[in-house]
Amino acid sequence: MKKNNSKKVIIGAIALVVVCAVLLLVYKNFMPKGAEGDKTVTVKVVHGDGSEKEFSYATDEAYLGAVIQAENLVEGEEGQYGLFMTSVDGEKADDSKQQWWCLTKGGEQVNTSADQTPIEDGDTFELTLTEGY
Repeated sequence: MKKNNSKKVIIGAIALVVVCAVLLLVYKNFMPKGAEGDKTVTVKVVHGDGSEKEFSYATDEAYLGAVIQAENLVEGEEGQYGLFMTSVDGEKADDSKQQWWCLTKGGEQVNTSADQTPIEDGDTFELTLTEGY
C-alpha cells in the first residue's frame, strides 16, 4: 500500500512540474513586449513638494527602465520584482517616511517594474513620490 501511495505522490509531483513549465512558457510568449524601432516617450516626474518636471526621450529601447536608467533619471536596485527606484531626478525616497516612487501611465498605476514596462511611440508615464503603503 505504501508503494502505491509513493507512486501517486511522484506522479503528482511530476505533473505539477510539467504544468508549471507549460505556464511559464505561455507567459514568456504572451507577456507584454515593447515596440521595436525609434520612438519618443515622455516621463513626468512629480516631486514630493508637488513640483513637476517633464522629460522627453527619443529611443529605440523596448522597455521604460532601460531608457530612464540610461538617461540617469532614476537610480535604484534590482529586487525580486525588478527595478526598485530609490531616487528620481535627484530626489531620494525617504524610507523613514515610507516614501516610494509610484509609476503610472495615464493616471493608472503600472503593475510591473519600470524595467518590465513596455513602451510604444508617444507613451507618457508619471513617476510620483508617494508616502505610505
